[in-house]
Amino acid sequence: MKLRSILKVYAILLAAFALLAGCGKTDPEPSPTEYAVIVYGTAGGEVDYIMENIWKEIQTILPDRKVRVFCCYKYGNGGENFTGKYADRGELLTFELCRDTDFEKLRDYGLRDSTFALFDSENLAQVLAWAQIQANPSKGCVLTFYGHGGGFDATEDFPKGLYGVVSPATRAVIYDEWFKDKVGMSMYEIARAIERSGIGRLAGLLFNNCLMGSIEWLTELAPYTDYLIVTPFLLTSENVPLIPYLVKNLPGRPFEEAARLTILESKDRLIDGLRHEDPDDFPGNVELLKSSELTQVCKAAKDLAQRLCELYPTQREAIDRATCKVYRFYCMSPYFDLLDYARLLAQETDDRQLKTIASEMEKAFGEAILEQIVIDFGTRPVLDSYSLSVVLTDHEAYNTSPTLGLFSYRQAYQYSTFHQYTGWGTWLDNNLQFPTGNPCGQSF
Repeated sequence: MKLRSILKVYAILLAAFALLAGCGKTDPEPSPTEYAVIVYGTAGGEVDYIMENIWKEIQTILPDRKVRVFCCYKYGNGGENFTGKYADRGELLTFELCRDTDFEKLRDYGLRDSTFALFDSENLAQVLAWAQIQANPSKGCVLTFYGHGGGFDATEDFPKGLYGVVSPATRAVIYDEWFKDKVGMSMYEIARAIERSGIGRLAGLLFNNCLMGSIEWLTELAPYTDYLIVTPFLLTSENVPLIPYLVKNLPGRPFEEAARLTILESKDRLIDGLRHEDPDDFPGNVELLKSSELTQVCKAAKDLAQRLCELYPTQREAIDRATCKVYRFYCMSPYFDLLDYARLLAQETDDRQLKTIASEMEKAFGEAILEQIVIDFGTRPVLDSYSLSVVLTDHEAYNTSPTLGLFSYRQAYQYSTFHQYTGWGTWLDNNLQFPTGNPCGQSF
């Protein structure tokens, strides 16, 4: 990490220390901290006001010092329509959010440098370490991301160090519009940040972002967190209560119990947000997963990929039918429901081994998904319940570099832990049927 970047991080944290010094002064004996919740991200464009509203909601429900909240947020470039009230365009605010935080004074501590890279794993590692040192939580840290998400972009999600280049295209999550083409953070950078922060395994990881219920992403991050809260759909940006409700529910509870309660309590507001934002009444979901159970999901996916490659020469027609029937989460991305695919493949081929694999995958997801809310307005294709998304495409697309991509799907996908364990990319390389006419939950 360059010295200039290190100095930027230290400047941010010193400013944050000044802000947190006033937190809880009136408590003679603060309660021991159970959780440190880190809110990290950027929304960009004209929607910074949403993050400010989330801060205000958290402040009104902060229960006590058992949960401490640390924020690192970068304001976007809204031009003439900029909506931020507590900082200027491109400023980064890092502070502990307390009951007595004066939001009007936050701009006094903003780092006025739009070149601070949110996607830099070293910067996230420093923020995580700062929260851990300040709170010393007995039950661990909870990392929450806020902003835009893109799921696993197989053309851009790659370990940058392997190529020696910085991607010119959007990818991953929390896209930073102050860099060319809105550079995002890849799954490798998040994993590296957690590992280098020294905080150990997270109690939980919440993606308040679209399309992050990706088996490729979650397989990469599972070793670094006990639980995951995600959706494979687009997530409404209006009236989303996931982060505030989680803060409210954590004190005195194990993370799993608090997360279950958070998801269930959030349903009505998520429905309201989708209705307000999406005139077509798109469906959606939010789910809680136990990271350790994803191993069995990947085992079933490995068996599925192997069997597909074995059967394809003789059962191509049936397999192609399943490929064109599997549920698609969002029409603009090649993300399909993994369990639905396994079931359809077993049904269309009538293959005994595929039936066994589908049954094993269903059992594995039953153990991995601990809680799920499903939103259905009755206007779009839906499933009774959802698993996780998986990339599904054909040989030609898998081996072609898109206009905005530096590498083909194959070149990038081979580095993912999911592929290395399951060989899913090998199936994509063999598949000759591009998914067409699939039932799709969301579209624009």
